[in-house]
Amino acid sequence: MAELDEIIARPADQGKVEEVDFSDSTVETSNQEVIKIPSNAITLDRKSNVRRSLGFILAFLYLETNKQVSNFALARSNDGIYPIPSSLLLVLVEVFKLLVILIWSKVTGIQMEGWSPSIRFSLPAVCYFLTNFMYLGALTKISPPIWMVLIQTRTLYTAVAYKIVFGREVTYVQGMGCILVVCSVSVARLSAIGDGQTALPFFVLFISQLAAILSTVASICVEVLLKNDGRSFCEQQWWLYVWGSFLGLLFMILKEDIPKLVTDVQEVLDNWHQMSLLWLSIITTSFAGLCIPHVVKNLDTIVKDYLGASNNLLLSVVIGALFPAEFTISWLYVLSLVILVAGIWLYEKKTL
Repeated sequence: MAELDEIIARPADQGKVEEVDFSDSTVETSNQEVIKIPSNAITLDRKSNVRRSLGFILAFLYLETNKQVSNFALARSNDGIYPIPSSLLLVLVEVFKLLVILIWSKVTGIQMEGWSPSIRFSLPAVCYFLTNFMYLGALTKISPPIWMVLIQTRTLYTAVAYKIVFGREVTYVQGMGCILVVCSVSVARLSAIGDGQTALPFFVLFISQLAAILSTVASICVEVLLKNDGRSFCEQQWWLYVWGSFLGLLFMILKEDIPKLVTDVQEVLDNWHQMSLLWLSIITTSFAGLCIPHVVKNLDTIVKDYLGASNNLLLSVVIGALFPAEFTISWLYVLSLVILVAGIWLYEKKTL
């Protein structure tokens, strides 16, 4: 977070920032203006509202549901194991995002030549990679609706971070809402056990909370950068996914048995059903991921977490209908969703 204390703002259409002395708050160079923004000037204010962002919100909810279903189906198509290593799947998703950004820049005429590398985006890239890796691993053990409820404690972690790090006011009503969010996790676990999912050990709960913390860190870092860094939105996304691709590729090379990986890929290429699910997983996961920065930039991380909870309502129905042996909507699970929604409502309400 040290680098986030000083954000360099520059016009989006300019090239690489020249090395200058930042002893003054504003320094003009021959071809651009470089502005030093102190940490206390960092803003997380919403730039839009839910109504104006409704298009991205609906797109995100649709794509997120398809992403969850396709990833779960991909794992179940191979007896609970992904037909290719999850590390390779993550790399393919990041590369696909880069391809989308590249095509978008060419279509809109955005000049990429002046884009300068930024190490700032490496921290959220690491957090996102680890979070997604845990998520894919969890889907081999539990269903997506249960996982989504377990990680909703990120709403609490985000509220705490907003209060401690950025000094946002958190009312007692919002505190009550956060407590309800945490309680919904315990009820969801009881629901899973009641459905006979005894394979919900402490380890799954542990990685879900670790994933929630990492997701919070990544989202807040991205929110700070999107709202305070002077690069264009397209350039910001480019460097985020470049780091994600690089880290994923490095992890895959170090972790996987490359000859076996090649064999796995060849087997998938010969299996039309798995190949179709793989492409569906890559496309929906990529576009759902591309929608998130738009939501975070125009609204904030809390809203992004709310959308995840709202999406889980629809996701529960879809997963229950498509995979009845894997997930059933019990009264305890419905109760956990009611508690979760109540907690979110109280946090957004702020006062009674």
